[in-house]
Amino acid sequence: MNTPDTNLLGIFVMFAFASVVVGGAFFVGRFLGPRRLFGPKIMSYECGITPTGEARDRLSVKYYLVAILFLLFDLEAAFLLPVALAWPQLKAVGIVGMLTTLFFLVFFVLSIWYEYRAGAVEWEPS
Repeated sequence: MNTPDTNLLGIFVMFAFASVVVGGAFFVGRFLGPRRLFGPKIMSYECGITPTGEARDRLSVKYYLVAILFLLFDLEAAFLLPVALAWPQLKAVGIVGMLTTLFFLVFFVLSIWYEYRAGAVEWEPS
């Protein structure tokens, strides 16, 4: 018979084990890691190319808009493929299946329209 105390005991044991593993990883990294950091060792690595400029440069908002656009198309593919495969069953359900798909498509088209109005699809290098 499980009491609430035995259920919580498992959670506490798991938390303690995770804490020991994380703490051990920190200590092992501290003792086995490099100690003398200098020039090339502390320089950031960009595919063998010497970095230029600051690492904290501001990015254009267009990068974020392109990321949102990617997510929209990714979600569309992830949603519409199962809908296309289950289309006969959706037709059998009736108007509910059709309205659900129409609801998604309307919001998808509105989001693409917003991306177009914001200028995310018009890329001009700066």
